[in-house]
Amino acid sequence: MIVAIMLTFACRKDNQLFQYEQINDVKITDATTSFTVAQRDSLIITPTLVQTMPAGESFTYSWKIDSTVIATSQNLRLKVTLSPGTYLMTYRITSNRNGIYTMKRYTVTVTGIYPDGWYIVNNKDGKGKVSLIRTDDVIFDNPMEVANNKSYPGKALAVYNFGKGGFFYYFSDQNVYRFNMNDWLELGDKSSILPNLATPLPFKTAPVFILNTSKFDQFIVADGSLYAGISGTASDNIKPFSQRIPGDYDLFPGVFPNTYDITYFYNNAKMRFMRMGIFSRILEDAPKTTGSFDMANVGRKMIAHDRGISTLFEEEIEWYFIMEDNNGRYLMSLTYDAFGSTLPGVNQQMVNSPEIGSATNFATSSILKQLYYTVGNRVYLYDMLAKAARLIYTFPAGYVIKDIEMKRTTSKQLVIGVNNGGAGEVYYFDINAQGEFSNGTYTKKFTGFGEIVQVAEARKNL
Repeated sequence: MIVAIMLTFACRKDNQLFQYEQINDVKITDATTSFTVAQRDSLIITPTLVQTMPAGESFTYSWKIDSTVIATSQNLRLKVTLSPGTYLMTYRITSNRNGIYTMKRYTVTVTGIYPDGWYIVNNKDGKGKVSLIRTDDVIFDNPMEVANNKSYPGKALAVYNFGKGGFFYYFSDQNVYRFNMNDWLELGDKSSILPNLATPLPFKTAPVFILNTSKFDQFIVADGSLYAGISGTASDNIKPFSQRIPGDYDLFPGVFPNTYDITYFYNNAKMRFMRMGIFSRILEDAPKTTGSFDMANVGRKMIAHDRGISTLFEEEIEWYFIMEDNNGRYLMSLTYDAFGSTLPGVNQQMVNSPEIGSATNFATSSILKQLYYTVGNRVYLYDMLAKAARLIYTFPAGYVIKDIEMKRTTSKQLVIGVNNGGAGEVYYFDINAQGEFSNGTYTKKFTGFGEIVQVAEARKNL
């Protein structure tokens, strides 16, 4: 009986009628899926939607970065507050009628609001500031005050950053501050940076700051004294600087990291090099060397320095120094190789060099054996191989060159800051294959600054 019943139902005709509904096929047809935006700027994306049945359809929209919803509108308009980096963003459109959805992925690269360019340290109306000429030639007059909504008293002395440290230091004659390199938000002042200064502020001379090659040690040389601290690639890793490193020394304001774990300094009191190992807080005399000079007994006063020849990945670098004794001025250098060895390099008296004894600013090339120096309103080019210099540019009468800096990544641009009384101006000079200025003049000119103290290259933190 059971089998008969099953056969009866199995043979019944199914009269059920299936109804099929046509689906609105939605596609996002944007050709551009990668965007670059600076912090605090607006990211605007207007997706192009193509529908097969657009009439009467309604949708829910979602924009996500990772798992965080950042917007629920059809078009995206968002003020970017993300840290610099590259992000994957997902745009999802869901039908309110049947729940069917479609997605599109975008890549968003966030840069710092002040990603690259040149810092112009200047004083105006008795107060210091750091202006920025961005790579697109946009000038920011005083980003520190704008970003932090506060005033920074005192005259400017110097600003320093190094590579991808993520931060920079600003020194005034009343304080020292640390700022985030991307948005210029203040990260600390002398109370947290240099809580135990050997002598109270103001500094008598402009201090210097640098990270060592590993980025784990940071150094400040101020008024001949050395201060060291633990660092890292992010500002969260930074610790306060030590008290003055003990010792009988008067350091030249310069720090010369090698490619391994040793950082060198120069003691002008005893006219010899000194050094400190990574994480060490003992400043010791450099050992005796042979070659073009003895690092333990140079016998000359250091008056200037700059970075010179370096290989692509900095396995080998060279630091140049301008030295002086009773017989004149000399160009000397230290060379570092991939194994951490430090050797004396160039040692030549700068003869056939007009006005070299009065030169105040120096900049070396990283690709050519050449050096630029200035006297008053004049720029000279010194050829290390020919051991001779020649005049290559003269600013108008009354102008005084305050600082010159080589664009280190290419050595194809020299930036010069000049003062005409209390007014500062900045000039970009392109450098040709012979080391001279292209077309014999500048390529860009920027005005409106106060009296310039320093020009320094800003570096991206990406």
